Amino acid sequence: MPASSILRAESNPGRLLTELLTVTHVLFAKLKGVWGITGEIGGPEVGPWYTQVVHVAAEPPKQREEEFQSKLISFLQKEGKSLADIPSVVSPAPDLNTKLVDAINSLVQTCHVASSEERVGYRRLRPFSGFIPTPPGEDEYEVWVEQTTHILEEWQCSDNIKKQRLVECLRGPAGDIVRFEKTGNPTATFSDYLSVLESTFGTTEDAADLMLRFRSTYQNEGEKLSAYILRLDRMLHSMLRKKGIEYSALNHLRMRQIVRGALSSDLVAMRLRMTHKLCAPPSFNELMKEVREEENIANSRSSLQSKVAVSVVSSAKKESSANTNLADSEVEKLKREIRGLKNEVSRLSAAAKEPMWEDGHLKRDCNNEENLRKVNQRLIRMRQSSGNFSGAQ
Repeated sequence: MPASSILRAESNPGRLLTELLTVTHVLFAKLKGVWGITGEIGGPEVGPWYTQVVHVAAEPPKQREEEFQSKLISFLQKEGKSLADIPSVVSPAPDLNTKLVDAINSLVQTCHVASSEERVGYRRLRPFSGFIPTPPGEDEYEVWVEQTTHILEEWQCSDNIKKQRLVECLRGPAGDIVRFEKTGNPTATFSDYLSVLESTFGTTEDAADLMLRFRSTYQNEGEKLSAYILRLDRMLHSMLRKKGIEYSALNHLRMRQIVRGALSSDLVAMRLRMTHKLCAPPSFNELMKEVREEENIANSRSSLQSKVAVSVVSSAKKESSANTNLADSEVEKLKREIRGLKNEVSRLSAAAKEPMWEDGHLKRDCNNEENLRKVNQRLIRMRQSSGNFSGAQ
């Protein structure tokens, strides 16, 4: 049975009433033709059964409203109220503009995010005054403006907050310049402040002059290639601020000048010259990482060679010192022997000048006659006992 139809059956001993309710108009002839329902159904045992098809049309909206209104009035009468009391009980829903609500919600969220970020503590910018020479604790303008520009662009806050933080770090002539700019242009942004500082304290060279100086910059003797690359990169960013070059051309210009201006004796630069045409120019980070790794390898190799040379020199010094000590000992030994010989010669000379007649007797003290045989024997014994003269062989 379809859902749009409802079959109601009521049976009794003599009659079966079947009602078919539907929201669509179903013709009785169609029911007879499709479902085979006849005017009378039944049998001899129960007698004839009659069928009745009731067509019910959907209630019109007006009829439903009237029925609801009558029920509402009946309910209000029971409660002692009337239709005039309904507006005071039920507050009407306001007719709001959805676009306006969305705009207000977005504004509130933006203000909430900005206020939360601005309340977070931040590191103040480095001070700058513009005095020449640069006071202690300050950086030169080129160094200061690069760092300040980078930090201001990274801060996620309003332009007013950026201007406030920029003015906080300025003093002396630099603070005066920005104050004059604010007086003449109340709607100036932080970029306008940086622009007027660049005009006052920045280099007076234009982009063409900076490019000429860049192409005339070469690596100095004893300077590492990484330090040379840093010098070139500062000049490139100065040209970038002057709108002299495009950001996409930085890598190409940097590599081209390294090939031209690096020392021919630099091994790292030599390798770059041989390989720079084989691939696209690397970025600053990739190039600096590669150069520093090569420099560390070269430094390790040179330090190892110096250690080997120092060890060889120290071993040679030790050997020379040992030889010197040995030679000194031999010299001292010879000196001692020479001193012994000198003493022996002196003693023999004295004995020859004062010959002894007897043991313990000298010529000047003895009155006996001269005995040459005993004197010669005595001299021979003296030479033999010294150990430095072996006698006649």
